[in-house]
Amino acid sequence: MSTIVIRGASDSSTVNVEDGALLSRPKSDFEIARDAGYAFAWTGDTYDYAANDTILGVENNSSTRDLYIEKIVVSGDTASQFVVHTSSAVTMAGTARTGVNLNRNSNITDTGLATAKRDETGNGQQAASYTGGLISGRFANNGVVTIEVGGAIRLAQDHNIGIDLTTDGTACVATIWGYFKAN
Repeated sequence: MSTIVIRGASDSSTVNVEDGALLSRPKSDFEIARDAGYAFAWTGDTYDYAANDTILGVENNSSTRDLYIEKIVVSGDTASQFVVHTSSAVTMAGTARTGVNLNRNSNITDTGLATAKRDETGNGQQAASYTGGLISGRFANNGVVTIEVGGAIRLAQDHNIGIDLTTDGTACVATIWGYFKAN
């Protein structure tokens, strides 16, 4: 019988023993960024929206880190199509939102890393055939949709992601989870 000794925890892996077998799973990029204090959630507060509003937009402002999108949650009171889209080199406009660090032990803020706006009006995607469309779908009255993208959307500096609702309603909200990783 062999004995395995594992020292240190800086290798970003999780190790377990099950039925005498050593099992390991490397941490995902999201977990590594969260542990380092570079994972955030941006949420717009509920508001009365118009058709084709970008209800939440987040732009990467970092020249040294790319922003990877992990998850998107969108909801509204009126049956609607939603469109997740991207554009670049726009002036973000709307109501400022501050990202919440998902590592509650970290003092890193999203200041300098990202700009987030609720009811964002600076992008050119709104009702413009969505040439930067990434994901589209529908939900019913008082519907909520969670879109797990697992870091598949990567935004370089000055690129943004937005969520539009194509119908008029009185209450909507969205959240974008993302993490920064050195480019």
